Amino acid sequence: MQICILHIGHTEPGATSRHPPSPERFKTALAPHLPQARWTTISAIAGELPNAQDFDAYLITGGKYSVFDPYPWQDRLFDFLREVMALEIPLAGICYGHQAIAHVLGAKVVRSDKGYGVGLMPVNVTAARPWCAIQTPPVMLHAMHQDQLAELPEDAELFLSSDFCPFSGYTIGQSVFAIQQHPDFTPALNQDLIERRMERIGHENAAQAIASLNGRDDTELSVAWLAGFFIHSGTNVEAPQRRSAVPHL
Repeated sequence: MQICILHIGHTEPGATSRHPPSPERFKTALAPHLPQARWTTISAIAGELPNAQDFDAYLITGGKYSVFDPYPWQDRLFDFLREVMALEIPLAGICYGHQAIAHVLGAKVVRSDKGYGVGLMPVNVTAARPWCAIQTPPVMLHAMHQDQLAELPEDAELFLSSDFCPFSGYTIGQSVFAIQQHPDFTPALNQDLIERRMERIGHENAAQAIASLNGRDDTELSVAWLAGFFIHSGTNVEAPQRRSAVPHL
């Protein structure tokens, strides 16, 4: 399976980080589950989007952007996602990607008046999928967001929910997987982001979130869901005919 990562990150000139960028984090996390996968990363912000049929599946990363902000690159991305979904090519959306898919399908995305969801937060698995069993008690997954869905897209089925983020995860048929939480995060990365965004998050909320990072962490379970989605969707759709090779950017 050839999987294209649509990267929603952007690195300022001269900026450095002790953490790998999200495409590398996803590839590292998924490699044990998808040893035969071949990966290509394209910047959805600065790169040229491929022909939709060039890849077997797509993954949209998280990012600092909001789907309701007027960026020209977002309009191009939204048009591309419409084409991918019309062709029923497997598509996974994480955080921003989860919101972008919903937005493209006409669902409302809002800036929550609850503030930021950060740290390791409890999420309920509300429905089983071929790659996901209902879990009791709630799973603890990494969060870093204020924007969230106010409703499910049409034809979407909920499988993750929480008090803070009721529409945390959904699927559409066998070709769309979307989750608000971050399978690519580590406690160290989450803490660094919290400390960097302390003023926006609020000191009390940030302190509680940092404390949560010492608790149970079910991130590997969410990685297994994502891998299971790619495996299951890949066995139930015909692989598209690729028209051209797309270089790694």
